[in-house]
Amino acid sequence: MATVVQSDEDYLLTDYLTEKEQIELLRNWIKEYSLYILAGFAMAGLVLFGWREWQQRAAKIQMHASSVYDEMLAMRSQNNSEATIVQAKKLVKHYPQTVYGELATFMLAKDAVAKNNYQAAEERLNWVIDHSRNMSFRQIARIRLARLQLALKKPDDSLKMLQKVDDPSFAGLINEVKGDAYLAMNNPNMARQSYQAALANLPSALEMRPLLQMKYDNLT
Repeated sequence: MATVVQSDEDYLLTDYLTEKEQIELLRNWIKEYSLYILAGFAMAGLVLFGWREWQQRAAKIQMHASSVYDEMLAMRSQNNSEATIVQAKKLVKHYPQTVYGELATFMLAKDAVAKNNYQAAEERLNWVIDHSRNMSFRQIARIRLARLQLALKKPDDSLKMLQKVDDPSFAGLINEVKGDAYLAMNNPNMARQSYQAALANLPSALEMRPLLQMKYDNLT
């Protein structure tokens, strides 16, 4: 029987051993490393099981959140504002990291503005900016918060809010709000440049484009 040697160089010589010697070498290798092999398989199994459990749990959360969101929309279509708010707050509390929770946060911010509760609206929009993993949602929240700050006579804060761009596809809307802020600051040159940049980025089919064009024309 061939002596089993554990160096890398000798393992490279297995092609020159007889079939019986190779089998014996393999048996000795398995005997020596069997615990490590079993541990590796066990770890892989645990990882796979954990991943499947996480996927199933995530799917259940999304399904439950979708159900609550549908109920919220149903209440809203019936003009039942109180029940709508209840469902929206349920989404925000129990499903904050889902798309439905973030959409509900936008709705609660809008409701707060309608009730002149601007502080609550700012808190809702800031939450989306700080926590959403969807860059488009973060950008929408920035634009809405900038508009709110502009309505509250805070054009400086509005411009600061728009300094960071999460989603470049919103460049048209961003530049329009910047133009409004510069106009509020009595800076028509910068306002005109911002409106011009907005027109260059907004599709001609948008309903808001004529109003934007009018803003730009008034300055030229």
